[in-house]
Amino acid sequence: MGPLASIARGSAIHVKPHDPSIQRHSFIRWKTIYIFRGDRKMARVKPDTVGYAVIGLGIGKLHAKCASQAENCKLVAVCDIDEARLHSVAEELGCEAYTDYKKMLERDDIDVVSVCTPSGMHADIAIDVASAGKHVFCEKPLDIKLERIDAMIRACRENGVMLGAVFQNRMAPANRKIRETVASGRLGRLITGNAQVKWYRTQEYYDAGGWRGTWAMDGGGSLMNQSIHTIDLFQWFMGPVKSVFAKTGIFAHKIETEDLGVALVTFKNGAVGTIIGTTCAYPGLDTTVQIHGENGSIYMTNNRIVTWRIKGEREKEEEQEVLSQYGTGGGASGSADPGGIGSNLHFIQIQDMVNAIREGRRPMIMGEEGRDAVRIILAIYESARTGREIELSWAE
Repeated sequence: MGPLASIARGSAIHVKPHDPSIQRHSFIRWKTIYIFRGDRKMARVKPDTVGYAVIGLGIGKLHAKCASQAENCKLVAVCDIDEARLHSVAEELGCEAYTDYKKMLERDDIDVVSVCTPSGMHADIAIDVASAGKHVFCEKPLDIKLERIDAMIRACRENGVMLGAVFQNRMAPANRKIRETVASGRLGRLITGNAQVKWYRTQEYYDAGGWRGTWAMDGGGSLMNQSIHTIDLFQWFMGPVKSVFAKTGIFAHKIETEDLGVALVTFKNGAVGTIIGTTCAYPGLDTTVQIHGENGSIYMTNNRIVTWRIKGEREKEEEQEVLSQYGTGGGASGSADPGGIGSNLHFIQIQDMVNAIREGRRPMIMGEEGRDAVRIILAIYESARTGREIELSWAE
């Protein structure tokens, strides 16, 4: 029986800092739980209603709307340096407005904060949020450098709070069905796969705000910003990546980074695949993942299953059943306009984050998982820069 099993309300527990149950459960909020880590004592109170705040109101406006609609959740405050946008959102959603997030973090009625600023700012803000004793729910990518992501993860662990990573496409029923089926082994040995993000962005999109398509704040271009969700799904379906060999370039925009990236990917299980991520595909087309195993093939387009052929006596009947259930919907796409991204999948993750805090459990996607897609993308950039195949070490 783990140390948490015997906790009474208001009691204290003593555990060793390396105890794995603390790695998993130190964020639990009860009536009052005292957790001793070395000479530090941290107290957490389990809330009946979770107080929510959002920093950055680009995609963060969607987070704020979802939090305002979530059960057992109250949107307490939002923060942005653009005062017109800030007050518009605060007035619409009926919450407090801040231009200084550190001032906002002084509030005792905030339990969790969505970090939705430019990507290169994520780590610094997330560490401040964790240091203030608040849980962190961070937009993709967690940050643009692995050492900064590791610092975020470490800060959350040390402060006894959770770090949730936004990969909302994992919430789509079709993608969960694909993951479950591949993991069950029904496709047999995986042979090849393809992930494609053929989107379009105007030059005006990159010029707005001054940070998109820059190495310092965006961390990359069409791969790090637009394609990271699909790259996450690709490795979630196919398994860990062993190596990449890549080419990137700027073809249709005036930016620092890339508007096209193409990579040959070798997976640890021996399968070989490709990644294409671009913002040059006018007028903004599909996102697809295709998987081929020795016993069948599955195609996903825009979070919908469009092909499902697995060997068996009921092969065609099963395909029709799967397509009827998972071949529609999928949510709105941002292929041509980032404002076109739907909120339903974000809502599922935000509701899960709220529930995880109330129930004292892990959210569906923890920060450690958010690290993997960034590692793959950074390896692609290194390969494109050096002209070499880059091996990814998973022993780190």
